[in-house]
Amino acid sequence: MHTLWLVIQREFVSNVLTSRFMIGFVVCVLSTAVAVFVQVDDHEKRLVGYNTAVRESQAEPKNWKLYTDISPKVHRKPNPLGIFNIEMENSGVNTVVVEPDKPIWTRDSRSPGWGETTQKIGADNPFLAMFLSVDVVFIFKIVLSALAILFAYNTISGEREDGTLKLVLSNSIPRDTVVLGKYLGGMLSLFPIVVVSLIVTLLIAISSPDVAFDGNDIAHVVLIFAVSLLYVSTWYLLGLLLSVWTKEAATTLILSMFLWVILTSVHANVATFAVAKFSPHKPRSQMAVFQQTTQLWNDFRKERDDYLKERGYDSPTKTVSWHRDEHGRTGGSSGTSSTSAEWFVTETYRIGNIKYADVSVLQEFLSYQEPLRIAYTDRVEEILNKPADDRERNAKFADLLSRISFADVYHFAVGAIAGTDRESYNDFLENSRAYKREVVEYLKNKKAFSSRAWFSDDQGAADLADLPIFRHRQMSLSESFSRASVDILILLAWNIVLFMLAYVSFLRYEMS
Repeated sequence: MHTLWLVIQREFVSNVLTSRFMIGFVVCVLSTAVAVFVQVDDHEKRLVGYNTAVRESQAEPKNWKLYTDISPKVHRKPNPLGIFNIEMENSGVNTVVVEPDKPIWTRDSRSPGWGETTQKIGADNPFLAMFLSVDVVFIFKIVLSALAILFAYNTISGEREDGTLKLVLSNSIPRDTVVLGKYLGGMLSLFPIVVVSLIVTLLIAISSPDVAFDGNDIAHVVLIFAVSLLYVSTWYLLGLLLSVWTKEAATTLILSMFLWVILTSVHANVATFAVAKFSPHKPRSQMAVFQQTTQLWNDFRKERDDYLKERGYDSPTKTVSWHRDEHGRTGGSSGTSSTSAEWFVTETYRIGNIKYADVSVLQEFLSYQEPLRIAYTDRVEEILNKPADDRERNAKFADLLSRISFADVYHFAVGAIAGTDRESYNDFLENSRAYKREVVEYLKNKKAFSSRAWFSDDQGAADLADLPIFRHRQMSLSESFSRASVDILILLAWNIVLFMLAYVSFLRYEMS
C-alpha cells in the first residue's frame, strides 16, 4: 500500500506542477463560468416568458361562460438544471393549448402548410443564439476529455523515452501497482479541475435570484458530478492504454487526439446524417395523413347523421332558430368549420331566440355528438402523431449508433439526469395529452355536453370552479438514475474494459 501511495503521489505531483495543468485549469474554469453566465441569463429570460404566459392563462377562465369555451394552456416550466445541459430546453414548444375536440400533435418543421395545436411562448435573446448549445456538459465533454488525454498520453511512453520507467521497474515495484498508481494519480490531478468548475457553476447559478435549486436539484447535480468523473476516467484510461501500446509519446498524442476528434465531434454527426439519409422508418407523407384524417371525419359525420336518422331528426336545427356567426361558420349540426387540411372539425350552435326555442332536442343530440367527436379526435391525434413517432424511432436509432462514442454516452446520461433530454420533452407532450383526457372526464362527470351551458348562458354561466389544473411533476433522483442507468453502465463498462486492457498490456510490456 505504501508503494502504491508513492506512485500515486509521484504521478499527481508530476501532473500538477506542469504548465498544462495550470492552463487546463484556467481554461476549464473560465469557459465553464462563461457558459454558465450565458445559460443563467437565458434561463432568466425564459422564466420571465413562462411567468407572463402563466399569468395570462390564469386570467382567461374569467372570460369563459360556456363549457365550449374551455381551452386551458399547459406551459413548460424552465428547468434550472438546463444550466448544466440545455439540450431540449430551447427546442420544441413551450405552450400547449388543450381543447377537448382538437388533437395535440407535433409536426416536422420542414413540412410547410401543416398546422399545429401547440405554440411557443417565451423570450428570445438574439445575442445568445450562437451560444445555445454551449453549456457545462458541452465544456466538460470537450475540454475535460482533452485534458484527460493530455495528462495520460505520456504516462508510459513518455517515461520510456526519458528512461525513468526502466528505473521504476528496476526497483522491484509490481507492474500492477504502477498501472493502478498512475491511473489514480492522474485522476487525482483531474479531480480538482472538475470540482472547482462545478463549484463555480453553482455559485454563479445561485447568485441569480431567478435560479432556485432545491434539495432534489442538488442531488441531481451531485449525480452529474459523479458521471462527469466517470466520463473523464474513460478518456484518461484510453490515453493510458494508447501510451502502453505505443513506443513514443508523440505517437500517443497524435493517435489520442485523432480518436478524440472522431469521438467528440465527428461520430455523432455522421450517425445522425446516415440515419437521416437512410431512415429505417420512413415517415408517412403529408398527403397520406391528410387522406386518413379526412376519411375519419367523413366517418364521424356519417355516424352522427345515422344517429339523427334513427332518432327521426333530419337536423336538430329545425327545432331552433340559428344563424352564421361572425367568423362565417355555420351554426347547427349541418354547419362545420375545419382547417384546410381538416385536422379537426369544429361546430358552433348560435340560437337566435333562446327564450322561445325548444332546445331539448339539441341537448339530446349534443350529448351524443360531442363524446363521439372527442373519440374521433383521439383517433385523428394518433394518425397525426405517427410521423412524429417515426421520426422519434429514427432519432433513437441514431442515438443507438452514437453510443459507440462514450462522449455521446456521457451527453445522453447527463441529459436524462437533468431532465432536459428528448424523452423528458416527450413526457411534457404526453402529460399535456393526459391533462386533456382529464379535462374530458371532467366534462363528462359534469354532464356538460347535454347541459344548456354548453351553448348558452341565459340561465347562468358554466360552473368551472373545479376545473382540473395542470401540475408539473419533477423527477426524483431514483427516477433520473433509472433513466440514465443504461448510459452510466456503458461508461462503467468502458472504464473496466480500458483498465483491464491497459493492465494486461503493461504486464506484457517490453522495455527493449
